[in-house]
Amino acid sequence: MPVFTPDDLMSGILPNGRIVIYDDDHFYMGGVLAELLMANGCTVTLVTPATRVSDWTTNTLEQGFIQRRLLERGVDLVLSHALNLIGPGYVEVACSYTGRSSRIEAEAVVLVTARLPEDRLYLDVKAREAEWESAGIVSVKLIGDAAAPAPIAWAVHAGHRYARELDESDPGDAPPFRREVAALSPR
Repeated sequence: MPVFTPDDLMSGILPNGRIVIYDDDHFYMGGVLAELLMANGCTVTLVTPATRVSDWTTNTLEQGFIQRRLLERGVDLVLSHALNLIGPGYVEVACSYTGRSSRIEAEAVVLVTARLPEDRLYLDVKAREAEWESAGIVSVKLIGDAAAPAPIAWAVHAGHRYARELDESDPGDAPPFRREVAALSPR
């Protein structure tokens, strides 16, 4: 069974025929790829262990729009199912609640799952830590997709936070603000 990644599809390497997208990312990518494949004449089944497509987008008020759009375009949605097995010409999925399995015929699978960090530059620089002092470098911090691949908004936030905290002591994971706790006093 041919297996593709979002990077493959975004590079123009597209499968044909009946395609199963397994979306364990829960953001926008699974829906975007389903639309891309439908526009290129594929029959698409989107499988997710979540109870809704692109479940995280409830936080950005886009979830209903995304699910409606996919249904209107003819994408078959299989919700609350996890991927069990990729076989020749099919995938086996199991209900997240009952464990009952079923097969979906397919010519290819697209896996929208966790990505690995792109941290080679950081590791190369960290390996030469002994040379930092002579170059005037005090520290190097791993942020953005090098630390953990995420949506663009999170990478932008990581860069913005790094710039704000540059040359300050490392606050760790503490929030960069003080929380005010209001107290009522008796009259």
